[in-house]
Amino acid sequence: MRILELCCSPGVGGLELYVDKSSRWLTRLGHQCINVVGGENFLAGRLRQSGFEPIDLQRRSRRLPLREARRLARIIDEQDIDIVHMHWGDDLLLAVLGKRWARRPVRLVYTRQMALTRAKKDFYPRFLYRHVDRFLSITEKLRQQAVAFLPMPAEHIQLLYYGVPAPQLSDTASRRSLRAEMGTDDDNIFLIGSVARIEEQKGQHLIVEAVRRLREDGLPVEAQIIGPAMDAAYLEGLRRKVAALGLAQAIRFPGPHPNPQGVMPAFDVLALTTRMETFGLVLAEAMRAGVAVIGTDAGGVPEIIEDGQSGLLFPPEDGGALASQLKRLIDDTALRARLAAAGKTRADELFSEEAHYGRLAALFGELTAGLGDE
Repeated sequence: MRILELCCSPGVGGLELYVDKSSRWLTRLGHQCINVVGGENFLAGRLRQSGFEPIDLQRRSRRLPLREARRLARIIDEQDIDIVHMHWGDDLLLAVLGKRWARRPVRLVYTRQMALTRAKKDFYPRFLYRHVDRFLSITEKLRQQAVAFLPMPAEHIQLLYYGVPAPQLSDTASRRSLRAEMGTDDDNIFLIGSVARIEEQKGQHLIVEAVRRLREDGLPVEAQIIGPAMDAAYLEGLRRKVAALGLAQAIRFPGPHPNPQGVMPAFDVLALTTRMETFGLVLAEAMRAGVAVIGTDAGGVPEIIEDGQSGLLFPPEDGGALASQLKRLIDDTALRARLAAAGKTRADELFSEEAHYGRLAALFGELTAGLGDE
């Protein structure tokens, strides 16, 4: 198949990384991927690093991208495209017009990563979604929202959980050496890991609060808050609070890491403290790495973590509840080991990258069967 991956998003995050990863995986499975992006941005750079030459379709208008849609239609025809796989909601009109104006019959698949909050069933959405052949949601909750809110047949709205890779661990990397690299030499230290963009809605302040509470109770706890600072003022506020609490040696901010999954075995627990996360990719990564996980009881996280079975949940914005759940894992090493083992089994079955892209490619194959007869 010849697959056009369409994403004009100027963002820097999971959506854009998924486009890059999809292109690499589908190519590995024997398909040809053509990438269309919206200018010289983060995604364009990532795709070039992966060996692709993205086509720049920088948009002059988000509301009425007529010129860009005609060019997209030409690309579909000239490149003999079978599938247009889109990801960013703002590209929907562009993709629909490109599909309609192309001479070549093509299927349109929309992978949605963000929650839907309201019904979209008036004339304009009906026009758009009539041309979407499949709507893929990354959680069951999002699938139910789409069935309720979108003017599409329910059978055209399908669940496809995200996939994450098996951890790539160095043969020489041990838990002790990984912890030593992070400045935690004492095996008795309970090390909390956080891997996320540093911004208020990701909730790193809750980890600071939980560590404060636990250390006041005399528990040997430290935290590594890994990730890029998307909100410099928020990070500075965290640093000031940590210093004021006398926790500078216990809570560290090492910045982004090139292979966060590779260092996760150093953690005793991986905590996702986001106010509301549509999925929670980092949880699945930690689970596949054999690390116990804690996440907020909101969004798509409860679909990843079965509370008390494959991890623990706590209410959003509740630092006291987070500290209580962490204390359970500190006090009960058997529980921690059981949750980590069950989480790994669950993630390997439901959230593996291999299975995800096998299912995606199979779906594309089903949609394109008989296309040449149209």
